[in-house]
This record gives sequence, structure tokens and C-alpha cells, in this order.
Amino acid sequence: MKQVKFLLLPLFALVISFGAKAQDINAVVEQFNKGSEAFEAENYQQAIVDLEAAYTAAIAVIDEEATETVDGIKANCKKMIPFSYSVIAGSMANEGKYDEAVDYYNKSLTAAQKYGNTDITKESVTEKINSVYSVQANNYAKNGEFAKAVETISKTGDNEAIEKINKYIAATYLKEAQTAQKAKDYKTAAEKSKQAIAYNSESESAYLILGVSCSQLKQYKNAIDALEKCVALKESAQAYYYLGAAYQQNGNNAKACQNYKKVNDPKLSANAQAQMKVVCK
Repeated sequence: MKQVKFLLLPLFALVISFGAKAQDINAVVEQFNKGSEAFEAENYQQAIVDLEAAYTAAIAVIDEEATETVDGIKANCKKMIPFSYSVIAGSMANEGKYDEAVDYYNKSLTAAQKYGNTDITKESVTEKINSVYSVQANNYAKNGEFAKAVETISKTGDNEAIEKINKYIAATYLKEAQTAQKAKDYKTAAEKSKQAIAYNSESESAYLILGVSCSQLKQYKNAIDALEKCVALKESAQAYYYLGAAYQQNGNNAKACQNYKKVNDPKLSANAQAQMKVVCK
């Protein structure tokens, strides 16, 4: 954002220039200077209060001799007030106060529109708010609060960011599925792989774990469905081997034969060849 420049107006000069009407304009200048001092001190909350009061007082001044001073005050308030809201928003985002940050970014836009400040636009504010949502969603995801993560990132309307969060969540569930499978806890492996698929329907690894786990649980129809989706996404000897085995256990020797023939991994080929002698007739 552009650096805001503002002026501090000397009261004694105004008294000499405006004579009898000096009292009213002096009060406006004093109020503006209070806001300016708060602004310089980075006390933006107080600056907003004082500058808004100064602006309101300035537009009420009816004095042609004070026009230049009044216009200067109004011009500076129009820049400084929205800027102050935006700075507060950024500070809150850095402190992890994400909801408050979004609120103040919206206030900065409202103020900019009210005062005709073109430095702060809807597009620039939306970009900043989306950045806040992205950080917040990532934190939710890292803490395992997946529903909140998805809900938050969806507010951005950014498909790429949404996909990134979903894939992160899917990868987390996939890792848990792999751990369960290694421990031969096939029920948990199946559940976790299903959750991974719910967030990333193109994870061939999740479909493979689901298929193998369902086979171990003797749920052969479910195993076939998962493994067919796996090989549709990415062909692999391991998937074809387990798919052949699932079809064999489900009584479909023709399909079993077709899949065993596609196994080209030396570690699995011997077993596949042995099963082909049974099903390929």
C-alpha cells in the first residue's frame, strides 16, 4: 500500500488568518493533529477515532477563508482512515486473530469506499482476505481440524487452494491407512483409505490400499471396485495382481486371468503364473 502523507497544521497561523472565525477551524485542526499524532505513533485504533471526528467536524465548517485548510484535512483523513483499518487487519492476521483480521480488512474497504480512497480496492482487499483464509485453513489442517480447514478455504473460491488443502488432508489419511495396513489392521486401513479418497478421488494409492484391505477382509466385490479404479488411474503390477486375486476369489476366472496376464513385476510374476494355470482355461 502507498505510504500515506499528511500535514500537521499550526494553530497560531490560523488565528491570524481567520480572526473571529478562527475558533471553529482551530478546533478542527486540533482534532486532526490529535489523529495525526496517534497515526505517527502507530496507535491506529485511536487514530481512526480522532481522524473520523476531525473529518466530520471539517465537513461542517462553513468558512471560505478556511477552504484550503479544510480540504487538506479531509484529503488526509480520506487516506489515513482506510489505511489505519488495513494496518490493524494485517497486525491481527500476524497474531493469528484471523476472524478479526477479515473484519478489519472489510472495514478498510468500507472506509475506502466511503471516503473515495482508490488506493484500497475490492480486489486488493479480497486478495488479502483470501490470504488470511489460506493461512487459517492450513493451520486447521495441520491441527487435524479438517472440516474447519475445508470450510475456511472454500470461502476463498480459489479452486487451486481448495484442491491443495484437500490433497493435504487426503495425504494425512493415506499415511494413516499405510500404517494400519503394515500393522495388518485391515479394517482401519480400509476406513482411512476411504477417507483419503473422499478428499482426493484421484489417489491411486488410496484405492490400492482399499482394494487390498477389502480382499484381506474377504470383501471381494468392494476390493474389485477399488482396484478397478486404481488401475484406471494408474496401471501397476501390484494392482493387477490383487485385482486378479479378487476376481478369482469372487468366482470370475476369466477376469482373473486377464488381470494376472498384466502382472510384469518379477516379485509377483511367479505367483501370477501359478494362478494363471488355475484360472486361464
